[in-house]
Amino acid sequence: MVAEGNAQPTRCGFAGDETPGAPRVYVLPAPVAPAGAPPEAARRLARQHARAALRSLLAHDLGRAPEAIALSDTRGQPVRAAGHERIGLSISHEHALSLLALCPDGAVGVDVARVPAASDADELRRAAHLFLEPNVAAALDQQAHEATFLIAFAAAWAAHEARLKCIGQPLVEWSPALSAQLAGVRSAAVELPPWAVADHVAAVAWRAAGLGG
Repeated sequence: MVAEGNAQPTRCGFAGDETPGAPRVYVLPAPVAPAGAPPEAARRLARQHARAALRSLLAHDLGRAPEAIALSDTRGQPVRAAGHERIGLSISHEHALSLLALCPDGAVGVDVARVPAASDADELRRAAHLFLEPNVAAALDQQAHEATFLIAFAAAWAAHEARLKCIGQPLVEWSPALSAQLAGVRSAAVELPPWAVADHVAAVAWRAAGLGG
């Protein structure tokens, strides 16, 4: 399926993707920005490209024309399709990739992350203990090899961000209250295609309607 703006989303698999009510996840290469364009312009172009692709996918599901689908655009809030608020939608950008998700009847969040540089390892360990679930942070401490730690951290962080997006929660320090909010939210690593996988990891999180929040 080719979306508006010649975007070409590729369907991605993940553990649980065939269960009833599971979301569909797609990866999309970001368009090439004009030479000399500032980073913010490139990000804005990627965002427009991803929203066009998401609108096209949703229009196909609903049997409508893409231009008839109105997507919300409120900073810090999940994307919503006017008149179809039960359908969970999520978008994430990182470097040259965008990740898209649609959940037919429930909340969804996706996140794509780039594996960080080795020079950031000490700071990342501190961030893990501040923001991530304690048992996840403890498991990261067991990663003796720096390269393995960096990949594991990126995967854990992507999963955490996806879960936060699923419940509409910004990044906050870990707490029992946050743990309670995330109860019932399922997450899985997203299998990126070969052309997208270098230095990137991705995750999806979802919660079916009726399971709270």
